[in-house]
Amino acid sequence: MKEAWRRLGWLLRRDRFEREFEEEIRHHLALSGGDETARRRFGNITLIKEESRAMWTFAFWEQFAQDIRYGLRAMLANKLFTAMAVLSLALGIGANTAIYSFMDAIMLRALPVQHPERLVVLNWHARIQPPVIHAFYGGGHQDPKTGFTSGNFPYPAFELFSSNRDLPVDLFGFDTLYNANLLFRDQAELASGQYVSGGYFTGLGVIPEAGRLIGPDDDRTGAPPVAVLGDGYWRSRFGADPAVVGQTVIVNNVQYVIAGVAAPEFYGTDPAIEAKVFLPLHAETEADRFTDGRFYWLSVMGRLHLDARIATAQAPLAAAFHQFAESTATDAKTRRDMPELLLQEGGSGIDSLRRQYSEPLRILMAMVGLILTIACANIASLLLSRASARRREIAVRLSLGAGRWRIIRQLLTESLLLSLGGGTLAVLVALPGIQLINGLLTRGNRNLNLHVSLDWRVFVFTLVLAFAAGITFGLAPAFQATKVDVAPTLKGIRSATSRRRFFGLGHALVVAQIALSLLLVIGAGLFVRTLSNLESINLGFNRENVLLFSLVARKAGYSDEALVRLYESLRTQLAAVPGVRRVSLSDMALVSGNMSAGGVSIPGMEGARTESSFMSVGPGFFSTMGIPLAMGREIGERDAANSEKVAVVNEVFAKNYFGTENPLGRQIGIGKIEFEIVGVAKTARYDSLKRDIPPVVYTAYTQRGRPMGQVVYELRTEGKPLSLANTVRRIVAEAAPRVPMFNVTTQSDQIDETISQELTFADLCTAFAALALIIACVGIYGLLAYAVSRRTNEIGIRMALGAQRQRIVWMVLREALVLCAAGLTIGLVCAWSAASVIKSFLFGMKPADPMALGTAVVLLVAVAALAGYAPAWRASRIDPMVALRHE
Repeated sequence: MKEAWRRLGWLLRRDRFEREFEEEIRHHLALSGGDETARRRFGNITLIKEESRAMWTFAFWEQFAQDIRYGLRAMLANKLFTAMAVLSLALGIGANTAIYSFMDAIMLRALPVQHPERLVVLNWHARIQPPVIHAFYGGGHQDPKTGFTSGNFPYPAFELFSSNRDLPVDLFGFDTLYNANLLFRDQAELASGQYVSGGYFTGLGVIPEAGRLIGPDDDRTGAPPVAVLGDGYWRSRFGADPAVVGQTVIVNNVQYVIAGVAAPEFYGTDPAIEAKVFLPLHAETEADRFTDGRFYWLSVMGRLHLDARIATAQAPLAAAFHQFAESTATDAKTRRDMPELLLQEGGSGIDSLRRQYSEPLRILMAMVGLILTIACANIASLLLSRASARRREIAVRLSLGAGRWRIIRQLLTESLLLSLGGGTLAVLVALPGIQLINGLLTRGNRNLNLHVSLDWRVFVFTLVLAFAAGITFGLAPAFQATKVDVAPTLKGIRSATSRRRFFGLGHALVVAQIALSLLLVIGAGLFVRTLSNLESINLGFNRENVLLFSLVARKAGYSDEALVRLYESLRTQLAAVPGVRRVSLSDMALVSGNMSAGGVSIPGMEGARTESSFMSVGPGFFSTMGIPLAMGREIGERDAANSEKVAVVNEVFAKNYFGTENPLGRQIGIGKIEFEIVGVAKTARYDSLKRDIPPVVYTAYTQRGRPMGQVVYELRTEGKPLSLANTVRRIVAEAAPRVPMFNVTTQSDQIDETISQELTFADLCTAFAALALIIACVGIYGLLAYAVSRRTNEIGIRMALGAQRQRIVWMVLREALVLCAAGLTIGLVCAWSAASVIKSFLFGMKPADPMALGTAVVLLVAVAALAGYAPAWRASRIDPMVALRHE
């Protein structure tokens, strides 16, 4: 510590110490005689001063400050080079920062609760998905390698776990509440939320922002209904007014008292959905959920006790669940494939969002990593050219006694200044990039909120990435620059080590840029071709000029008869709007990712496996959507609730179950209701563009039992559909003020939402590929321009001896094409090795698609030729006399 204070004191009084030091040296010289012989005997005065200052000052930091000042002056002296380098790095680091922000929000960030590292989530795993005829296992996903995994449990199993006081974990349950009709002060809107058990908030460690949270006394049958608002919803919908605590809000036609507001930034335990309202678990109206041991619907998490580990809680929970599942099995097959409980870390909540986005984000992260690598290679190539131009400067430094490592540190400091400048600008690039990518990733899910922001973790990542990039692209040029022969360089003579080599480090960097650029261009081509394949699919209906919107009227308190009256009244009013040609309705939109399926009974086919998809539709649905009929008639006005039950089937259904027979007039059973087939519709896409078209039965929405609670209206318009949106909103608000209208879109946009991942990849990959091509083009141009300047004498001699300009152009251009060929060869090998990574994201093609590969190769060759032509043309215009006098 004394040493540090002593050195600091020297820095603060440096002028005085320098004067005293000079006097002391003069005094020693005077004692030695003061002549030239005394000076030689005394030694190198400058060296003695440097060694003395090193003992008295912070020499490293002083030199570092000098390096920074010199580096800033060098950057200002080469403004064009600095601007190109900083901009390239800003684009590369900014893209990486934007993608990392999503990875942090989705895959790395913990829930904003107390001690999230002690949270665990319960899942179960089975070799195959248990058949629903034995038990209802919901909310799972099937993986070809690992089997079937789900995070849903029956409520009786949750009660069994919770009643065991010896477990080293406190458990709580929750279930997602989708599209709740929330009415406050006569203003209705849809709000997603969660049903939560009494131990939910205490188990998570969430504190209230206002009022109190749901507790065990609130989560029981007969308890007064209370609700807790999410902090974000409280601020946006209620203006952060504390007075709303104690007031009433109507959710799905049930009145709740607002008990409190959750802590800021807490959005629930499912990162995929922002919970705007929390309700007690027993507010769920389906009583069977709490008694049926085969109804898997409840998500379960827990908080480990202070001294507990996951392994200590796994064994007793797994044994209890196995015993419970075995008690609900009904046959030997179900008992043979018993699910096994898995206890996993739950600090980030349930993993539905991570499963959905982990693979796409990894691919995007790899792409932006390639962009940054190309940018670093390009800057390294430019730095090599600069280092060659600074050979004389470096030789002078070395001749004056500067060590090689000292010069390398100086050059690395300049590289780090460039990278830090690029990293600073990258934050400005990342901000709009995050907004753009967020819109691309979430356009297929309107309820999704990814909670992406630039927090301290992202800033640390950007800083580390900028530092790593500076070292990466600065290290090789720094070492290369200090490999000079001092004496020949000072005399202006090129040594043997400085002669042009056929393939040097600069060439290798350009080859690497071309190879990496080819990977990105091939990826862009594959995703664009995939998107083209999807968009060229024959839908079987007319997607143009169709306005869609949805209503959830049952949750607003409408009875069955009132629902039908409301639906028909709206259909009549909407049909009268100028610009509307036809109107119909259905229980789901076509090609929306939704589906309804089940068994169908057909006379004469008893015992056979007859399954179909279903769709409830209103009068004129087929003519509204432009679905032609192969035979028979469509469902019309006469097909009311009290008339004969009729159905229309598609051609797939007719072919599968009736073959060449005429299906008109045949009877089919759906549940306990018999329907007569009155029409056969041409095959039309049902739920997805990617899956095969299933057998479909269309029925009148009034004839399938209870009228549908959620309905989608389809309006065929004469002009742009969205131009009628405000008129439609006004009509719905006047007819049903307590029913919120949502999902207002067009049929074309609805279809695009189902292929949002393909659209996202196509857009981003095209942008990344274009950026890579620009950077690679700059790299090739810079290398060849530098090579031409180095070969000015040679080119002058060639032209003086009679070489034609076309030959000079080809000589320079050939070098670009050779580098391009080497890069393309390496890139194609790498592309073939990485084909399996993106195979699952393609449609209607293979990773080795000839058109995508051929287009990418031709494009890279054209870019290389374009980048090389300008230096080649300039070389062919060199004056031989000027060239011969060069250097």
